Amino acid sequence: MSEMSLSKVGSALSRISVLTATIALTFFGLLLSSGFQVLDPMVRHDDFAALLADPTGYYSKTLYEGRWINYLWHLREVATPSWLNYLAYQFFWSVFAACLANLALGDKGALWHRVAMALLVALVPSALLISLWFNTLVPGMGMVALYAWLSTQVNERTARGLLVVFVPLTLMAYTTYPLFLLVLCLARADTLRSFRDLVGVMILFIASFALGMVVIFTLNYVVHGVFGVPMAPWRNSTPAHDLASVIENAKQIGMFLYQSGRVLGFGFFPLTMVHLVLLAVGIVVVGRRDPWRVVYLLSGVAAGLGLVFLQTVKSGISLPVRVIGFAWAFHAVLFVLMVLQLSENGGIRERLSRNLLIFLVMAYSAGTFQQSLIYAAWQKETRAMAAKIGAGSGPVFITGTYKSLLNADRAGIQNPRGLRLRMTYLTGRMVITCEEQPAECEVLPPDMLEDLPPGEVQVHHLADKVVVRLSKQVVSARQ
Repeated sequence: MSEMSLSKVGSALSRISVLTATIALTFFGLLLSSGFQVLDPMVRHDDFAALLADPTGYYSKTLYEGRWINYLWHLREVATPSWLNYLAYQFFWSVFAACLANLALGDKGALWHRVAMALLVALVPSALLISLWFNTLVPGMGMVALYAWLSTQVNERTARGLLVVFVPLTLMAYTTYPLFLLVLCLARADTLRSFRDLVGVMILFIASFALGMVVIFTLNYVVHGVFGVPMAPWRNSTPAHDLASVIENAKQIGMFLYQSGRVLGFGFFPLTMVHLVLLAVGIVVVGRRDPWRVVYLLSGVAAGLGLVFLQTVKSGISLPVRVIGFAWAFHAVLFVLMVLQLSENGGIRERLSRNLLIFLVMAYSAGTFQQSLIYAAWQKETRAMAAKIGAGSGPVFITGTYKSLLNADRAGIQNPRGLRLRMTYLTGRMVITCEEQPAECEVLPPDMLEDLPPGEVQVHHLADKVVVRLSKQVVSARQ
């Protein structure tokens, strides 16, 4: 490349804002870490309704979970490919993480510090878990990203005022999404922090959250005739009604914290302990210079976990580990602030803290990539199955059980719908599983219903249908 060309490239890069560069580099890093998920992303069985733009299977969630924004997304009538939805979801997630890094650091640190913080936020293992529902969560994450970007463009007062709009909207997409908005408010570097200010932003957030609940209750009353959000029967809730039941339900909090710690360390206990030590050190180091900064961050963690624990005690249902991402975001902010503070005078403290930050980003990138490989084998096997089925309009019958496939167990497939809807998406045909609808399979020839060895797959093209034969025997990757 000529010297003139290099000069043009350098000139172009210099015109890119720090925020834009942070977003772009975070998105690029996130996609690299996602591995094969980018080309053929894993879709959970209850996320196919959003992928296929089929609102019928999602309507009940408006009543039982208040997911009205997501339901409107299901009504769009235009089905976009899963890879496009995945890219959109991960881009929005990158925008949030990058905007948080820029808001939290203000005029401190270099570009790489911002990208490192953003990647540390974005690569939290719980984010990988929840990203398997990306088709459903695209609109909600888009609103989180929009609020994050607006927060970088307006003053703090205006950004807080927008909570009244964005908290109810994101609440109707996913219950804990409003907590990411709280992270953005409490982590800002330009805040004039005080007890009065902290109480004020907390009151505003809680009021906005309450407004969101009122909106959901009202919509449920108008549409379903129920003022509230009843618990879905399949959740088997145990509502607290006395002190004994409160204590019993509260026991699940310990299990939630244990599981969260295990997941956040990729199942490696020493890594979890490292983060607990870093949290304690960060509180001391940052707190000595700016105690209110630490108070704001820890208050956000306490408020978010308080809402999660309140729901657990009230209903007896422990929320999944994937909701812990907001608390990790506070932790990442505190950690990078500590790194910057320790780096001010150079020397060994600067080198150790810098290298630790780089190591953790690389470790979580590698961990995310490795986790994505778990789903790659299932995706490959089902693509091969769809290729054997081929093009056509006739129905596809699947005998046996999906549990006979080791890759299904490794990928955490929990329902025959996971295989049926995957085949529907890949082939465009009507797919019937004998596991779900045994009566429909009575039309098949007897030899098509005979058992096979575990793991074997046979595809038979009959006159007016295709039969995919699986074994009836259950296998487990954990044996």
